[in-house]
Amino acid sequence: MKFRIQSLLLLAGIFLSNMVHSQQSTLVKDSLSYYEKSFWSQVGKKDIEKAKETLYYIQETLGEDLDPKVFDFFTRTIKREKEIPFPEIMAITHRCLGLLEFYRGEVKASKEAFMWAKSYYNRAELLNHAAGMAMNIGVMQEKMGYYDSAIINYREALPIFEKFEDIPSLASVYENIGWAYYRQSLNIPALDNFLKTESLLSSFLDSMEIRWVGFYLNKSKILKELNRQNEGLQDLLKALSIAEHNGNHNLIAKTNRGLAEVYELRGESGKQYKALMTAKYYFINNQNLLEVADLNYAIASFHSLNGNLDSAVYYVQKSLSFYEPNGFMEEMGLSHGLLGNVEFKKGNYNSAIQYFQKSLDQIPKESTQLYAGYLFNIGYAFNKLGNFNSAMDYLEKALAMRLEINDLAGIAESYQGLAEAYSRKGDYKSAFDFLTLYQSYKDSVFNETKNRQLAELETQYETSKKDQAIAVLEQEKEIQNLLSQKQKAQIYLSVAGLVILFGVSGLFFRQSIIRKKHNQELEIKNGEIAKQNAERELLLKEIHHRVKNNLQIISSLLSMQTRSLKDDKMKDAMKESQSRVKTMALIHEKLYQYENLSKINMQEYMQQLSDFLTQTYRSEKHIQVNVAAEDISLDMDMAIPLGLITNELISNSLKYAFEDKDFGEIDIIFSQKETGAYKLLIKDTGKGLDENLDIDNTKSLGLKLVRTLTRQINGKLKIIHHPGASFEIEFAEQDLAA
Repeated sequence: MKFRIQSLLLLAGIFLSNMVHSQQSTLVKDSLSYYEKSFWSQVGKKDIEKAKETLYYIQETLGEDLDPKVFDFFTRTIKREKEIPFPEIMAITHRCLGLLEFYRGEVKASKEAFMWAKSYYNRAELLNHAAGMAMNIGVMQEKMGYYDSAIINYREALPIFEKFEDIPSLASVYENIGWAYYRQSLNIPALDNFLKTESLLSSFLDSMEIRWVGFYLNKSKILKELNRQNEGLQDLLKALSIAEHNGNHNLIAKTNRGLAEVYELRGESGKQYKALMTAKYYFINNQNLLEVADLNYAIASFHSLNGNLDSAVYYVQKSLSFYEPNGFMEEMGLSHGLLGNVEFKKGNYNSAIQYFQKSLDQIPKESTQLYAGYLFNIGYAFNKLGNFNSAMDYLEKALAMRLEINDLAGIAESYQGLAEAYSRKGDYKSAFDFLTLYQSYKDSVFNETKNRQLAELETQYETSKKDQAIAVLEQEKEIQNLLSQKQKAQIYLSVAGLVILFGVSGLFFRQSIIRKKHNQELEIKNGEIAKQNAERELLLKEIHHRVKNNLQIISSLLSMQTRSLKDDKMKDAMKESQSRVKTMALIHEKLYQYENLSKINMQEYMQQLSDFLTQTYRSEKHIQVNVAAEDISLDMDMAIPLGLITNELISNSLKYAFEDKDFGEIDIIFSQKETGAYKLLIKDTGKGLDENLDIDNTKSLGLKLVRTLTRQINGKLKIIHHPGASFEIEFAEQDLAA
């Protein structure tokens, strides 16, 4: 689930003001009394400019700590409207009140104040300021989830700013339109508008200007949704550098929040937590309660994903204590969705459904990834309860919405959910059909990502090639200048050379014809061989692809069958079979993905295998699996037995080694001793092995497999029983034993 960075408000400076909350109430009271008298004196003298300055000072300086007395001043002033015959003064009064209401999170009151300000600016014929208020109204509508209305207000401002050639304001218009598209999961038009903003900002803004921070924060969110996280990370690091350069604590906090999102996607939970805690530190004196609530939601989301469920509930309740009384509907929906996830993880499926239903009632009812996600969650929870009809109803609604918005990852998830529902219902044919569709869309997601990465690399290559071409042209130009000085001398030498050349060429003419014919025949043969190789390579990839898909389907069916079993021993046996199938499927998946169809990168393979096993045998214990494999690639015949050996030993450690411990580590170390000779070491910090263990006569199927597979690769097995279990296998690349 996602949390967001607020859009920039045009002409309001909401995210640009450096709010220092240091004013004391008495000081505000005394100063306010003085400036209120000054204001009414200036109005009486018709000194409009001085009256405007006084209003700005009261809002920007005396209102920094959001003291209620400042709100009372603006409310009193608005009630005395008949005493102020100047529409511009009334517009500024409402505008200032709108800003202050926003700062303390009162979105509805803020929107109403901005609407009055817009009306008064129009009466004063100050169209550019009226356009600014249209922008602010749009932001408030966006906060309440009315994105189409927000875009209408933003577009209302566009022709006015174009007329006045107001480039900074035009940049903000496109940024806000882009953000409204982003909130509706329309990420391509969102990015298009942000690129327009970037072009406009670059035309007048210094690279370290603080205005860039908000822009980079928002742009990184869109790039994240387009699976371009690395680009988003670069933008966030730029934003952090600028915020630190300007010493703006509020923006340092916001940037760290954005970094936390990216680190979450990259699986760097340590960096994610550090970024969140940094944001919390810099937000400690923040009086903008909306921003504080958003950060609490982010921390709750982190704890939920990392299994700290009580902490997740604590922080999300803190968020809701602000969202609910202030009418932040979408934020309430996200928070209830998070509570639903917590209840689901606890196995309280009925409570989870209630929370997910609240989320559906509170977020915009458009075809978005978020809305479809909650439909899926409800269906999945019904499936867990055995209510298959309701499960299929919600899962199919989620699928229809995801197909409509072409959410490939979501479509794959929906097919997987339907496969599980039909399997638990006993309709295995339908389950198999949906599993096949799931596998197909899962591959589509992989191919889409791979094609995008190839396109980016191609763009980088073409850019590099153009740069090289420019350099070559410049060199050629210099060479031409030098050559022109010697041109006459070369002409005479060339004539003499041609006479000699024609004489020699006659001698070689016949020989060149024979060689040319031979080369043409050779080229045709090479072309045929290359074509045959390409066809064979494509066929081999397809074979690996199909084998991987079939093994994956078998693994998924085993997983589904396991869930319906009640006998623990049967469950363990099914899990073991599933992990063995998955171990072989991973090999074929790697071969399908690699350009080299004969070799497996063992570091990547073992990392993926260990991740799968820790997920399969997950428990409340904190077991860390460390993989240290050198840059070693092995062929499939060697990689499969090694993978199965690793599978058995890691599974054994996860199940039995830490029965009396809450923490532990498992190390997988794969190294090359010399060319063609390798060592695999798998050890844990658990309770160790029985001293009487005889692997040649063991009844354990897993250890029998380890012994047999070690012999298959002609390896030597060494077992150390204490401290912890340690298995060391040395082997060399050679013909495998029969």
